[in-house]
Amino acid sequence: MANSRRRDIVNFLVTELKKINGDSSTFDDSYTYNFDLANNVFRQLKFIDEVNDFPALYLSAGAETRDYQTQGFTLANLPIVIRCYIKQEEAQDGLENLIDDVEHVIYGISSQSDKGILQFNISNISTDEGLIEPFGLGEVFINVGYEIED
Repeated sequence: MANSRRRDIVNFLVTELKKINGDSSTFDDSYTYNFDLANNVFRQLKFIDEVNDFPALYLSAGAETRDYQTQGFTLANLPIVIRCYIKQEEAQDGLENLIDDVEHVIYGISSQSDKGILQFNISNISTDEGLIEPFGLGEVFINVGYEIED
């Protein structure tokens, strides 16, 4: 059950991130996405030399931690890294815009999730700082807190 729960959470996040389509946000119609990912959001880890379509997002889940409660439920935390790849002139500017889109989705779903997910928390954001221009690599680290019934 726990494996499918982790898989379901990552798949849910992939589905939500695919909403980055260059149009107005479904979470807040005053926000317009900077990019159209054209469904280039995947549940796997790839390195930049393996990526052919840009921009693209690749999600990878880390090790789940659990906190057993005596009231008959368990709180779990799942770290997920979202790798953001881009290829364009001024890649760092584009990367910042793509990360803005990712942040918008994360903050949008954190208040709308009904899947037993208690919170989405962005813990860290990093970029390559222009080292691989005209490519750009950014990572958004999130923690997903959710409840597991015993």
